[in-house]
Amino acid sequence: MKNLEQELKNYYQSKRLASHRVAAIQASVHKTGKTRHRVSYLIPLAATVLLTIGIGLWLYMSTDSSFTHEVVSEIGHNHHQHGALMVESGQYGVVQAALSKLDFSIRPRRDELVKDFVLVGGKYCTIQGSRAAQLKLRHRKTQIIHTLYVLPMADEIKDIEPGVYKTNGLQVELWTDQLLLYGLAHGQ
Repeated sequence: MKNLEQELKNYYQSKRLASHRVAAIQASVHKTGKTRHRVSYLIPLAATVLLTIGIGLWLYMSTDSSFTHEVVSEIGHNHHQHGALMVESGQYGVVQAALSKLDFSIRPRRDELVKDFVLVGGKYCTIQGSRAAQLKLRHRKTQIIHTLYVLPMADEIKDIEPGVYKTNGLQVELWTDQLLLYGLAHGQ
């Protein structure tokens, strides 16, 4: 029995790693632990930075788009009000003269607006506290009444996102041209 025990002991000692290999493995485990420790705090830090940037961009974009939405909603509300026009005329010069408090041209620079629509008349209105022209236009082919809003681009209005929007059963198109904001609204 002693012989068997001795042979087993000899066998396992021969399979044993040399002490310098054991020391090298222990050193590499210790080194990997330090590297993992360094990396382990970088991952949450990177996630926090990305999350902060993402939230900031979302807030910035939603602020701009919410202001655009406010303008679109106000244009939609004004379009639904059927108050009397201050002046009825098919000539932009006549309507411009009647709206003498406006220091900008109300005639749209888009040729297709002048070509496809007949001016019915206009009046003053306000959009986000700025004085604007509210012009009623009739589409030549469909006879549908559209409302065109023209106002100078104040600092806060410069952030408006041009495009086509839908609100309360209306379609509102916003665009800018030479420091003026235009909004064209009509029922769908």
